[in-house]
Amino acid sequence: MQQYLTPLIKKAILYPFISCFLCLVHTVQASEWSIKGFGSLSIVGTDTNAIGFYRDRSQTKSVTNAWGIAPDSRFGLQLDVNFNETLQMTTQWIARNHAGDFFEQNLELAFMRWHASNSLNIRAGRMGTDVFLASDYRNISYAYPWMRPPHEFYGTIPVYHYDGIDLIKRYAIYNGYLTAKIFAGFSSNQLISNPGNKLFDFNAPIVGGNLTYEHRYWRTKLSYVFVHPVTDTPGFDAGSKILNNTLVNLALPGINKLTPYLTTKNTNMHFISLGGAYDNGVWLAQAEAAYLHSDSPLFPAQTSAYLSIGRRFDTITLYTLLGIAHSFANYIDVPEARLPNPEFQQIHELVDTFINQNGINEQSISLGVRWDVYTNIAIKAQWSHFWIGKNGAQLWQKFGTTPTPNKVNVWSFGFDFIF
Repeated sequence: MQQYLTPLIKKAILYPFISCFLCLVHTVQASEWSIKGFGSLSIVGTDTNAIGFYRDRSQTKSVTNAWGIAPDSRFGLQLDVNFNETLQMTTQWIARNHAGDFFEQNLELAFMRWHASNSLNIRAGRMGTDVFLASDYRNISYAYPWMRPPHEFYGTIPVYHYDGIDLIKRYAIYNGYLTAKIFAGFSSNQLISNPGNKLFDFNAPIVGGNLTYEHRYWRTKLSYVFVHPVTDTPGFDAGSKILNNTLVNLALPGINKLTPYLTTKNTNMHFISLGGAYDNGVWLAQAEAAYLHSDSPLFPAQTSAYLSIGRRFDTITLYTLLGIAHSFANYIDVPEARLPNPEFQQIHELVDTFINQNGINEQSISLGVRWDVYTNIAIKAQWSHFWIGKNGAQLWQKFGTTPTPNKVNVWSFGFDFIF
């Protein structure tokens, strides 16, 4: 059923926008329009080949001690068209390392905006998942001092966009502005499983909202989102068939009862985050904290946070970054094999790994420097040291049964630009 549901939802939400775009494109010459661009060229390496470093599970390629450009390198273009004083279109496409369909998954924005009034906007189409302080510029490295958004925090939510609608209302309060947003739609993202490194569709209805208050040098944001996955995990049908096999249950009594734990389908996820930022032109600080509650042991409940402090010296910015992420997973007992058969023992190990070894237990400290060479060009360098706890490398790419190191150093060098 799911293989038919997802294409229908895409046709119902995203495709009408594309059709509308084609109908309106002939009016662009008579409208106000602009093209903006951004990009990053970076190289990243670690001191281990036991696990691979990447931003999140939306990426197919990680880096080890062999170094690489995949995690942070990207190039994006954004087209903004003002058809009149109230109707606007925005389309953004990014060439980057992303799992799945290269064109569709990298189409980050494709929405129509209606300015219903000076303080009320309504948008429909494809939009970014707005649950972080840096959601609007998560892919634009030039917009923040670091090489990438904090790994422990932004890496936990690899869902970048959804197709739907939002409503944004702005209020003037105490010499500042309060922005309230509510949104709903359908998230259709292709991700990489871990362990296994297999492509799978993460499709889910999504609904949420946030409040953002800005006053002089300060910006605070409170966000909430509810997600209800409607797709199975990779290999679920084959896995459930094995676990329900009569012979397997004789050798591993009761293992068929663990079948529901092998999927996230029809589970519920609640994500809430709170963040604040300060920037007076000299000092800059930013912090966020979040909690994810999930019904599925494949995405155990987790908390994450980071703190960044920086100081500008003319065109040079020095910064430090502290991050932490921790899962609250309940251990699920997997029946031991009664018979000394390697195949039954392998089934036990695979199920135990899938259910009990998918948590996050990571802390890091980073030191970095940013040099603004010109008003639209920045050069960056960053060193990060990670501490990884037992069964806590869910934000890293795993290679088979290779033991996970307790400590990893990551070095990054980048060239960011906008135009």
